[in-house]
Amino acid sequence: MEILLRKQTRDRILFVFIFYILFTLPILLANVYYNDDHGRSLYGSTWSKNGRIFSTVLMNLLDLRVRNILDLSPLGQIIGLLVLACAAVLLTQRLTRSQRPGWFALSMCGFPLAIQPFFLQNLSYKFDALPMLMAQALAVFAAVLPLSWSCRKRFVICFALLVGVMGFYQTGVNTYLALAILVFLSDYEYGETAKAWGDIGIKISSFLVAAVLYKDLIIPATIHGQFERHLAVTLDLKTLPFHELGENIYNILALTSVMLTQGAKPLLLGLFGVAVFCSLLNAVKYFRQKTISDFSVGILYCALPIVLLTLLSGMLLILKNVEYVPRILTSFSACIIFVNLAFMRGFLRKLGWVPLIPLVYYFVISFSYGNMLAENSRFELFHVQRVSSALMDMGYQGGDNLFLYGEEPLSPIVKNAIQAMPILGKLKPDPAIHDDEYFGYTILRSRGIEVPDHTSQAWLQAKECLNPSYKVYETADFMIFRKDHFFCVQEKNKSSELKE
Repeated sequence: MEILLRKQTRDRILFVFIFYILFTLPILLANVYYNDDHGRSLYGSTWSKNGRIFSTVLMNLLDLRVRNILDLSPLGQIIGLLVLACAAVLLTQRLTRSQRPGWFALSMCGFPLAIQPFFLQNLSYKFDALPMLMAQALAVFAAVLPLSWSCRKRFVICFALLVGVMGFYQTGVNTYLALAILVFLSDYEYGETAKAWGDIGIKISSFLVAAVLYKDLIIPATIHGQFERHLAVTLDLKTLPFHELGENIYNILALTSVMLTQGAKPLLLGLFGVAVFCSLLNAVKYFRQKTISDFSVGILYCALPIVLLTLLSGMLLILKNVEYVPRILTSFSACIIFVNLAFMRGFLRKLGWVPLIPLVYYFVISFSYGNMLAENSRFELFHVQRVSSALMDMGYQGGDNLFLYGEEPLSPIVKNAIQAMPILGKLKPDPAIHDDEYFGYTILRSRGIEVPDHTSQAWLQAKECLNPSYKVYETADFMIFRKDHFFCVQEKNKSSELKE
């Protein structure tokens, strides 16, 4: 805390914070509800049933513990980015061994914690952004605890921070593990051999204790609901399901490959290739020392690129049912830092400006993404209002049953943006109307259409409604079927088929 209060540190925090805000600005200007935001804004629902207990506590504290959480955006993003900027400065100080790291070093080591393409999805949530940013920040704090502290103090604080990470957003642990390795190698390179080994031992042991506590105590007490329990199921590691582990890794790498298109592909792969080459050179250097300690570090340098890519899955690697979405790739920040460090040391220092090129590209993605968010919301709202108006005209009243099928049309402008930059397709919000899923009913309720929860008997009766003889309304985009108090909306996208 004393370090953060120094004027020279405050100036650097402000520098990083300003660039974080600029990166997030397109999302703030779009000002749209993103996925779960619809339910949270409508019902004030919290995170109490999915293991993220501290997320609920924090948001309740911000709105003075009213019954439901409130939409406080962009306050949440601003607070979270400021805390993350503090963590970014501490990380840069640790990696560079300088209490006054330059602006270039802050750009290389601090910026990637938030300024990376996949983190745009985390920043898009009006309600979840602050807890996700807190998880990212606490993970960094845990990875850079001062070596001057006693072992007991580091263990206790690291343990507490990791419990906080899991209680805010579980995948923040991925960032912690990846950065812990980079910090260990940095400490070792600066000659603090014994301290580096002791520090990494404390970090591993505190992580294991925190993970066991979270798995055996917090998860059973907080994971409620069929959907949440489904996602919390782990693989049976006793049978060593290598094919399922491999499938998880493959899907994560496939998700990251969406950035490797057109001009970005040779640039990003080239930079990563250079970093891999430098990592192998470091491995050779330590192999020549012929001590067990140096030999172990040499092996770690050889495996470092693979380890960092594997940690993109992190804790999710052992889950049976994984949602492969950009927001889980929080440790992609460590992959960027890994590349940047190669250009900050050794013979590549004269080319240190090269890693700034992807940084500019990430800002291009951010501003394109912000424009797409605004257009997608405008087009989606127009479509949902048409559906709502048509239902009212067809006599829909509160208490009637409504069922949604197919998928809403996509704006031609959004289609063009995704075609030009495929990563935008992964970042785009889920369709509001999509095969009778939750978001469609939530957004219709926000438009004044009362939709009761479906019973199993209502589901069986609804099938009879999907018959051409019950069609009461049709446009170029959707059809409405009605039988008594049962209404079915069928989208007419080419990818949608009438369910029988």
